[in-house]
Amino acid sequence: MKVAGRPSAPQVVLCTLYVRYVQNIRSHTNAAQAGARVLNVTTPLPSPAQGLLDDRLRRVIDDFGQIFARYGLALTIGRVFGLLLISDDPLSLDDIATLLGVSKSSTSVTARELERLGIVRRFAIPGSRRIVYELGDDLEPIFDSQLTRVRQQLAVLDRAEPLLMAGRARDRLHHMQELHEFAVRETEGMRERWRQRKDPP
Repeated sequence: MKVAGRPSAPQVVLCTLYVRYVQNIRSHTNAAQAGARVLNVTTPLPSPAQGLLDDRLRRVIDDFGQIFARYGLALTIGRVFGLLLISDDPLSLDDIATLLGVSKSSTSVTARELERLGIVRRFAIPGSRRIVYELGDDLEPIFDSQLTRVRQQLAVLDRAEPLLMAGRARDRLHHMQELHEFAVRETEGMRERWRQRKDPP
């Protein structure tokens, strides 16, 4: 079967999402740390969110929100993801809500969704009743979820192809099949190369 030469736009964006931003976030975070303090669970907890974000970090967080929203996810999911990504230490729901200027109930729903996706984990602070959240170090679930979506779309295309007569519509659908097959193969290969690079033998 002839293989299409380019992956889909959503696949490209999500494959570069983490790498592109992390390359810039370190410099943003270092610049902001002089006048900012992030929660540290080893010290007494301060009042929630004491102006921790400067304008540059807030723009990074908002960019994540826009990217996630562009591909069908809630804006808040992207913003909470971005905030936790640039936070050295875990944050409580109160802190997240205050920093992002959203309601605590919305923050709670978003945190649970990110936890369900395997991107965020929550835990209790010893000696406190507060629950805090942090982004996991393994962000492969982001790519896994997109790969699952591409596979589901490919399954629908495979069912549709034999139902169409020869013509432009069938040619168009066949091209989409090739493109999705290419995206699956390339993503699986990229993930395996990444694992080898991250954890060399």
